[in-house]
Amino acid sequence: MEDTRVTLLALGLLVVALVVILGSVVLSPATLVLLATLGAWVNLTYLVAVTLMR
Repeated sequence: MEDTRVTLLALGLLVVALVVILGSVVLSPATLVLLATLGAWVNLTYLVAVTLMR
C-alpha cells in the first residue's frame, strides 16, 4: 500500500512539473522556464530513486 501511495505521489508531482513547464513555455519568461526545468529534473531523479529503491 505504501508503494502505491508513493508511486501516485511521484506521478502527481510529475504531472505538476509538466504543467508548470508547459505554462512557463507559454508565458515564456526565462526564469520560470529555468525553474520549471530544474523542478522537472529533480522530480525525475526522485522517480528513478524511488523505483530503484524498491
